[in-house]
Amino acid sequence: MEELRTLVERARTGDLEAYGEIVRRFQDMAYGYAYSLLGDFHLAQDAAQEAFVQAYRDLTALREPAAFPGWFRRIVFKHCDRILRKRHAAESLAPEGSEPMSEEPGPAEAAEKQELRDRVLAAVRSLPEHQRTVTTLFYINGYSVNDIADFLETPAGTIKRRLHDSRMQLKERMITMVDESLKSVPLPDDFANVVVRRAASLQDLASAADLLSYSARRNPSHFQSPEDAEQAGIYVVGEDGEVEGAGYFNETELTVGSTVLRAVRPGEMGAEADGVPDPAFVRSFRACFKLARERGIHVAVIHGSQFDHAFCGFVPCFYYPVVTLPCDQAAGIVTRAETCEASDEQAEAGRRAYLHDPYAPNLSAYIGGGVPHVIRQDGAVVGYVRVNRNFSPADRYGMPLGYVTDITVQTREAALAVIRLARGLVQQGGAEEICLMQSHMTLITRTMLSLGGKYLLRGSCPFVGLDAEMVAVIDLIGLTRDMEREFAGRLENSGARDLQAAFSFEMGGHIAAFVNGPDRLKATTEKQSVHLRLPRWVLTRLYMGYYSGEDVLAMGPIPWDRTDGKKPDDPNLDNRVLDMPEAEATLFAALFPRLWPTSMPDPDVWPWVIGEPHPRYQGEEHKTAEMKAAIDALSFPWIGR
Repeated sequence: MEELRTLVERARTGDLEAYGEIVRRFQDMAYGYAYSLLGDFHLAQDAAQEAFVQAYRDLTALREPAAFPGWFRRIVFKHCDRILRKRHAAESLAPEGSEPMSEEPGPAEAAEKQELRDRVLAAVRSLPEHQRTVTTLFYINGYSVNDIADFLETPAGTIKRRLHDSRMQLKERMITMVDESLKSVPLPDDFANVVVRRAASLQDLASAADLLSYSARRNPSHFQSPEDAEQAGIYVVGEDGEVEGAGYFNETELTVGSTVLRAVRPGEMGAEADGVPDPAFVRSFRACFKLARERGIHVAVIHGSQFDHAFCGFVPCFYYPVVTLPCDQAAGIVTRAETCEASDEQAEAGRRAYLHDPYAPNLSAYIGGGVPHVIRQDGAVVGYVRVNRNFSPADRYGMPLGYVTDITVQTREAALAVIRLARGLVQQGGAEEICLMQSHMTLITRTMLSLGGKYLLRGSCPFVGLDAEMVAVIDLIGLTRDMEREFAGRLENSGARDLQAAFSFEMGGHIAAFVNGPDRLKATTEKQSVHLRLPRWVLTRLYMGYYSGEDVLAMGPIPWDRTDGKKPDDPNLDNRVLDMPEAEATLFAALFPRLWPTSMPDPDVWPWVIGEPHPRYQGEEHKTAEMKAAIDALSFPWIGR
């Protein structure tokens, strides 16, 4: 106990090495206790992680260091209680008759072994709470009776009695299986080494600034105090008591079909400025994904031209559409609609309208911004648009994109008003042609085509680091749950709505399944007889609508994810052909149509988006031959080569 007291006292002074030792000592205790309350290994890991982060922040509030075990247990309980209340609220808000998906990871073992494990864990969960907690803590990592007594603040004799009672209830023949089952989903080996937290000291900030060198030069105010860093979204990742990763955490929204999703859009990551893969970069991204999952975010998007690293699971997922119209063909437009600057309330209404427009290019890395405007016709609001009259990057790159963006219109008159406005702005910038980033399905594109315009659709760039928008699914189960209504709507509008079929996906041990029966479509986590193990790159493009179900089934041999850019993560699954029975294939195609999603490019890719060749390397003049070789090694088959 004296040793623990010393560790706590050192950690209170900001000694991360001491706190890392505390985490290693109590991580399985926290994990097991959280599992006994939540009955879900995945949620238990999240609760334990959050509890360690809060405990680090609140150590100064602990009056007696020796009382750390019981004090920490109460923090774990608080986070478990929050998760339970959030889960119950989600269940109460679910549509009548729906079954919310569990977030427990799917099985990695054979089905029969998984079934046995589930029965054993169900038996443990059926124990009274005080017995369940003691049993879980005792078997998950062999903690001693005294360790458990300190953690639960309960006499050792009581702990022994509860263990005896639970053994009698479970029967001796199950005890070995309980031991194996509770250890079947262990914490990651690096759990103690990847404790994501806010930058809590000036030493943290100095280390973060070294790793986030580009931002430290451009935004030194972010690194002046822990409060400034937190407001900027900076977090650090500690390993062995040191800051060995850092990053910026930002949220955004994207639309898939008619569903608006929360997404994480990472800012600069540690060691990103080096231009090639770096351990700090990998660690920082993994920490970002962990933060996202803890906040209920299931998709990550990046501004791809910032990164020369695709191994984190990001793939280009968007088509770039451009509609053009010579300015002289837009001369003399007459329309009853007028544009005027929006009020704050109208600007927010416009943002939501644009985001919910299923045909608008809603996922945007766009750096132009602009002032929100409304479009009025006969006294009614018929559209919204952002206007940037002095967008210097457009002038610098000679690209007429950027003056008029985020367009959503309801009438042809509104579309004509936007075209008239764009004509004046691009001519002011010295261009002779209006260029707008618009899907072929939007009213403004159809209007420009009717005036003699042209339409171009370009696919994602095949080279790592040159695509403006890249995406990765980071929580398959959570994303499927977010899109349940979307899937139900697609099926209802297809010819497969009365088809009885079922199939499941598996990605990294997590399962999402679709079962269509006489009543309705159900999304579950139960493995089906038709089961596909798919790499992240395929599922990401499938869920984003870049690939359709028919595209995936027709692809032929599918390369598997390659974390190192060379060898497949699972050689047994590399270059296998997918196959599904006819009924399941029909359901698959109905649930996953090609959506032709679109994106806004940044200036780095403007030239090739509107038809000119794109470069081989981003910022080629700054890259050495060695850096180019490292980037070449990351050009995976699934990116298009």
